[in-house]
Amino acid sequence: MLPPTLCFNQCRGLFCSFFPFLISTLDKPANKTKAVNWLPLGKTIKDPVARTRCVVAGWGKTASDSTEWSDVLMSTKVTVVDRKKCNSPDFYNHRPVITSDMVCAGGDGKNIGDTCQGDSGGPLLCNNALVGITSFGRKCGIIDKPGVYAFLSAKTLTWIKKTIK
Repeated sequence: MLPPTLCFNQCRGLFCSFFPFLISTLDKPANKTKAVNWLPLGKTIKDPVARTRCVVAGWGKTASDSTEWSDVLMSTKVTVVDRKKCNSPDFYNHRPVITSDMVCAGGDGKNIGDTCQGDSGGPLLCNNALVGITSFGRKCGIIDKPGVYAFLSAKTLTWIKKTIK
């Protein structure tokens, strides 16, 4: 793999957010196998509504207090949390502000589902479509601190497609 050089940084007035979109170029084409596959990028992505069940995957830690990362690809189900609720005092309390460029998703109140340290850059799949990229969270598996994912908005998709041409 060649060194990654292109990142997406989006600013609005005084508010700037860095999203985990990094484009790497392979030095030779990848071959699809049972173990290697890729996700297509659509033309538009529908913003997932609250309570949508999604899937996340990654190679990161499986618990906040773990000192080791997984040696196998792990996945779990997460539930989308409404942005207003995610910004509420009981959740992130606008620290940071969860914008329309972000998706909150985690446990459903009964089951804990989350990404953890080392999972950043992994997929958020809702309704069998790639809708986001794992970005950050507070610890792992905390009901009122769901994971935050960078949403693949139309603007972001345009940037990705233009950049990879």
